[in-house]
Amino acid sequence: MMPDDAAKLKRVRELFDIVMDQPPAARAKVLDDAAANDPQEIRREVDELIHGETSTDAIPGLRAGYEPGSLAGLIGQRFGAYEVVQHLGDGGMGTVYEAVRADDEYRKRVAIKLVHRGLDSEIAVGRFRRERQILANLEHRNIATLLDGGVAADGRPFLVMEYIDGTPITQWCDGKSATIEQRLELFDQVCGAVQHAHRNLVVHLDLKPGNILVTDDGTVKLLDFGISHLLGDEGADVMPVTRGGPRAFTPEYASPEHIRGDALTTASDVYSLGVVLFELLAGKRPYSKPTVDVARGLATTGAIPRPSMLATGEAANFSGEKTIDRLRARLKGDLDSIVTMALRPEPERRYASVEALRMDISRHLSGLPVRAQPDRATYRLNKFMRRNVLGLGLSVAVLFALVAGVISTTLQAQRARAEQVKAETLNDFLKSLLSSVRPATGGRDVPVSEVLDSAAQRIDSDKDIDPDVRGQLETVIGQSYLSLARFPEAERHFNSAESIYRKAHGQSMPLVLATANSAGLYLARGDMDSAEVTYKRALAMHKSLSSEPDTLLATLVEGLGSVAHGRGKPMDSERLHRQALAIYKQVLGSRDDHVATAMNNVAVALGEQDKWSEAEKMHRDALAIFKLNHHGLNTLVAGAENSLATALDIEGKNAAAESTYLDVLDMRKRLLGPTHPDYAFTLFNYAMFLSYQGRCKESVDYSREVLALRGTAIPESHPSIASSLQTVGRCLDKLGQTDEGGRALKESYELRLKYLGADSWLVANSEGLVAEHETSVKHYADAERMLLHSNGILKATLGASNPRTETNIKRTVALYEAWGKPQKAVMYRSQLQPAAKH
Repeated sequence: MMPDDAAKLKRVRELFDIVMDQPPAARAKVLDDAAANDPQEIRREVDELIHGETSTDAIPGLRAGYEPGSLAGLIGQRFGAYEVVQHLGDGGMGTVYEAVRADDEYRKRVAIKLVHRGLDSEIAVGRFRRERQILANLEHRNIATLLDGGVAADGRPFLVMEYIDGTPITQWCDGKSATIEQRLELFDQVCGAVQHAHRNLVVHLDLKPGNILVTDDGTVKLLDFGISHLLGDEGADVMPVTRGGPRAFTPEYASPEHIRGDALTTASDVYSLGVVLFELLAGKRPYSKPTVDVARGLATTGAIPRPSMLATGEAANFSGEKTIDRLRARLKGDLDSIVTMALRPEPERRYASVEALRMDISRHLSGLPVRAQPDRATYRLNKFMRRNVLGLGLSVAVLFALVAGVISTTLQAQRARAEQVKAETLNDFLKSLLSSVRPATGGRDVPVSEVLDSAAQRIDSDKDIDPDVRGQLETVIGQSYLSLARFPEAERHFNSAESIYRKAHGQSMPLVLATANSAGLYLARGDMDSAEVTYKRALAMHKSLSSEPDTLLATLVEGLGSVAHGRGKPMDSERLHRQALAIYKQVLGSRDDHVATAMNNVAVALGEQDKWSEAEKMHRDALAIFKLNHHGLNTLVAGAENSLATALDIEGKNAAAESTYLDVLDMRKRLLGPTHPDYAFTLFNYAMFLSYQGRCKESVDYSREVLALRGTAIPESHPSIASSLQTVGRCLDKLGQTDEGGRALKESYELRLKYLGADSWLVANSEGLVAEHETSVKHYADAERMLLHSNGILKATLGASNPRTETNIKRTVALYEAWGKPQKAVMYRSQLQPAAKH
């Protein structure tokens, strides 16, 4: 193609793309305006393209007079197994229809995207096929899923995609009167999807609200990878990905380098995300005029508007800020800086990645300094003080709340002088504590652990503190140590609180609460026997003191449900967690965090019974409640996402599971650090996921990262240790390192036997895995002994039809087949359900 021809074709497609974004009736005038200075030859070719686009000649059964947007044209037509129901929309590259699968298999709503007629087939069809390949490789919960594809009767390719019943993100937020925080939470989902695409070397290149839909439950779905660019794959296009390609960009959201036709990178998507975020916050785009020439000029001047400058009164109303002054004040500072950094004209001066943009938004929501702001001491001090007003951290927030609660109650109720003295004593203790703490690390912020250690030393040395005040302080300090996984310190303070309340009040509700805290500690470190005994003791005390349901009663029942789960008794676990859920709903309503936690627990128990569809729905409902109640990084949201990731993993939704695991690891690492048990728990879940995907080397590396914490940050009784050993063992066996693999599997089994007892299904499952290893190294007699024993435990605890029991029976069948005992293999195969025999 000669240079002049290339420039001509680029301009034709540029005009065509502008015109096809308009309603059919307006296209002629838009073309007249846009092509006023172009040669008639170019105008004529655009006319021919538009005519070809709306032609009815090539589709059998398409009625004359059809235009894109007509509902009648393709209704009833079949594309493979799919029957068109209605027209949904048109773009420069393709038309989208709603359809249903109409064969004997099932009926399912889908969206069918069909390439336009009249476009250069080599480019348009090539890009369309590439979109199909891109979507096939991009499985993420926030990206519309590719279901199928094929070729229509006239030779045009089509895609069958997940039907998204959603609304463009800007309209959804305005329609729901979403707050600034809620808008940022949704935008975080968008960033997660784009980040996933970038990890797979795909740049979207057409990010705009119309391609970002939100469903009724607040789930973002990213659409339209039709012009996506594969990084490092320049040869995949007939022409560079510029305005000359079909549907190559939307000017209002395109980056300056995209408009100029320069090389494109992930920074181009960062810019487009900046425009979308600007519109979400301010109610309008930074550059409102859509023509390419105007957009090019504005985007390259370097004068970047700020959301606070352009925010509208309508946006203030929609976001709940009431007045435009309040909205502009809310946007000034961090949010202005974040958006303008994303919108910098020079790609190298924007955020280095979508992940960096996403992290700054999370830091803003968490009250931390953002990278987009200058690193001034006064700015960091201001952020630190603002965080402290809301809460200094895990322990200090609770301590301040405790002070406020005691003082407020004292003043309002005009209680006796004795209660006032308690409150004053507590207040004086906290003031003295906080004024005495100095950062040992040399940093600007005081680590929570230093505050806790100072509090522990002070309470030990001060013998004059009132017993009730001392009991409250011991409880809060113990809970804070528990949240940091410092189990010995937590146990000491919980035991002290129990002793104080027992001496001061005897059997009482404060003693019940202190006992429940001790039980929770035993549960956290995997000591199921101590946890069960202690929860039952607390429950008996509660029942003797009150017949009314309250949150403490629900907590005790919930704890026993978690013990049942830890012992491998999912039916008991479900029953107890449903009881706790009912109490929480009765006492707190349906949207409280305790309700969401209980829902998550029920979902886990359902999953243990292989009711995964029901479990996934309940996990998502719980996650929605947490996200509604909390903005930014939050441990409850991370915990709920971890549970959801496990459900997706076991359901076989591999891409969605992996992206969720990675999100949780990122959240927990930033919130808790890489040595916390909760981070380790997700890490070993992800390692196990990788092993089932056949990615054994990666799995072993992640598992060993968990095992490196053994005996230091994590006690050997913690479930993640035995599970990580098990994953290492199985992977090493697959990699041919059977000696080391066998040692790891046996150690895992011995740890579970030590801490869970011989009647646990987890112990029996571990024994079955050791037996499987013994079969592989031809130690058949040892394998037989272990399999027969573990089969008995699994049948007794889980039932004969449970998938775990059947898996162990399959191991038994495999043993006898390898051992040359076919009659015994047939006998055990007969115990399997029909679907499990193969």
